[in-house]
Amino acid sequence: MSTPTACLAGEWTIHAIAQQREALLALVNDGQTEFDASGVTEMDTSGLQLVLAAKNSIAKQGGEIHLLQCSSIVRDALRAYGLDANLLPIVTEEAAS
Repeated sequence: MSTPTACLAGEWTIHAIAQQREALLALVNDGQTEFDASGVTEMDTSGLQLVLAAKNSIAKQGGEIHLLQCSSIVRDALRAYGLDANLLPIVTEEAAS
């Protein structure tokens, strides 16, 4: 049985990361590996660090993170730091169309 995709939304910056952290870690601890990132409206290095922490936690559980429908904000942030290749498979909005 597959787990439904969880939706990531809102601001993923230093100003809101504490809320995002609690929600994301709860999902990861429940075995969630697929995340729809189309609703992320802002992302800075704090948001990227949280995604990487989730990736590492999922890897320790023997899984792989899947970011689906990444907003342009998420794609741009990943590319800016050279992380887009490290977080594959990523399905972008264009690829899904």
